[in-house]
Amino acid sequence: MYLILFYDIADRSKKEKDNSRAIRKTVEKYLTRVQFSVFEGEIRPSDLKKLKATLLKVADKELDSIVIYESTRLNYTERIVIGVDKNEGIFW
Repeated sequence: MYLILFYDIADRSKKEKDNSRAIRKTVEKYLTRVQFSVFEGEIRPSDLKKLKATLLKVADKELDSIVIYESTRLNYTERIVIGVDKNEGIFW
């Protein structure tokens, strides 16, 4: 399974606890960072389940936004990069 995940974490001044590091570290366990808050990569269904469960625990559902696009196959997607490809070589 192929995933694209991005997040927008609310400013720490709006929260009791800064959870941005916990979210970033959780996602980095499973996916490759391609932009500051954008990740992509292949993931096993069991790992996706773990990823979602952990994110549900650490995200502030009132302030944070995490979006996940799932695709059953990488060949159903087309990756177009304009400018520097910070993830070059992963798909070759």
